[in-house]
Amino acid sequence: MDMRIKAFQEATTSFAYLARLDLVELGKKLGDERLVDGILNGRAQKFEYTTELCWKAIKVFLKEKEGLDEASPKKVIKTYYLGSYTTEDDYLLLLDAVEDRNRLSHVYNAETFNVILARLPGYAALFERVCVQLSKDTE
Repeated sequence: MDMRIKAFQEATTSFAYLARLDLVELGKKLGDERLVDGILNGRAQKFEYTTELCWKAIKVFLKEKEGLDEASPKKVIKTYYLGSYTTEDDYLLLLDAVEDRNRLSHVYNAETFNVILARLPGYAALFERVCVQLSKDTE
């Protein structure tokens, strides 16, 4: 298995844990909103990193399985979908993840930041499905 696919799988495990943390409960235990804010920022950064690894792992997968070598994240994801490796719903969600990753890199207001953060548990589940599919088809 390629190192990038393995790195994506490891990042997904870590990201999924952070994405599913109950920060309201954790905030009560910690008693310091600055710590929760730090976790939120870490969650966002982990999402950006995992999204980047996701499309690059898919790229490696497509190169190995199909001999295809697309350059951009959206083209890689489209090729993955057209190869019947994912559902239409997950294809669209992968595109949304890339868009949200790009937005987070340039977000300057709390409302947009919080809207994207609310979607992270769904993206964690998506990345887990991609991990399963990549593992299944690289064995």
